[in-house]
Amino acid sequence: MGQVRILSEADVKRLVSPVEAQHAVEQAFQDFANGISRMAARVTVPIPDIVGNIRILPAVKVMPTPRPVPPTRGYLGVKVYTGYVGPVFKDMSKDRFTVLLYNMQDGTLVSIIAARWLGALRTGATAAVATKHMARPGATRLAVIGAGEQGETQALNLAALLKPERIIAADQSAESLDTFASRLAEAGIRVERTTDIERTVCESQVICLSTTSRAPVVKTGWVAPGTHINAIGANVANRREVEVDLLRASRVVVEYREQAFQEAGDLVVPLKSGEITQDIVAAELGEVVTGAKPGRTAPE
Repeated sequence: MGQVRILSEADVKRLVSPVEAQHAVEQAFQDFANGISRMAARVTVPIPDIVGNIRILPAVKVMPTPRPVPPTRGYLGVKVYTGYVGPVFKDMSKDRFTVLLYNMQDGTLVSIIAARWLGALRTGATAAVATKHMARPGATRLAVIGAGEQGETQALNLAALLKPERIIAADQSAESLDTFASRLAEAGIRVERTTDIERTVCESQVICLSTTSRAPVVKTGWVAPGTHINAIGANVANRREVEVDLLRASRVVVEYREQAFQEAGDLVVPLKSGEITQDIVAAELGEVVTGAKPGRTAPE
């Protein structure tokens, strides 16, 4: 395989900090909005006779060169992972997430990267970038709803960005909350724990939703005007985290319209029922990052 560099989960955790991930992700959204990078919506292929699938996400990053010389520097990448339903998928010691990185100039494979933690870190970094550009200035009360690995990277990234005075984690499982708080304590982050989601939402200025719920977990009346919400859990068409009335009352920004309309359950379900139209999405995050479209338009 020549000079292919192989990075393990431990390597990724050691090499990439939340702040570095945020800088990289912010640049990536800027590049995408400016046409420097290209990607396709996630391709999902069901696995016959098994409740699972394989998912593929390709992207290209082109390093600009003076015209008319075509760009020859940059990278091609693809993330590939499998998703199975049931106890087998809960074994996190198994490798199911991989990024393959290629040299654009000659198409050769540069690196094979274990990507479970990388993917979670990227999602948390994206929430931080969204919060940076759209949360009300001075917001310091953070809530994380859903005490899994995705919730952990939400907290790690938002703690690095906001330096919040208070972080509350809410989950229906006290055991998950204990594990969550213990892992964040290792990073020097103190987290309050509760199973009272309503109180947590009411008392917070920035909320990260990272659940696998199929019904909204946040009621519209719980959310104070001006609250910023990062809703990342409903990445499957039959999942939902927020009520449709909350969508209507909010300025909605997505990472990538094409993919959001295919699989973001918070949008897909009410779109199918006719409760909303695609016009409810005000912008893509890259458009906000570049200033092409506004993020927050008023304190409320």
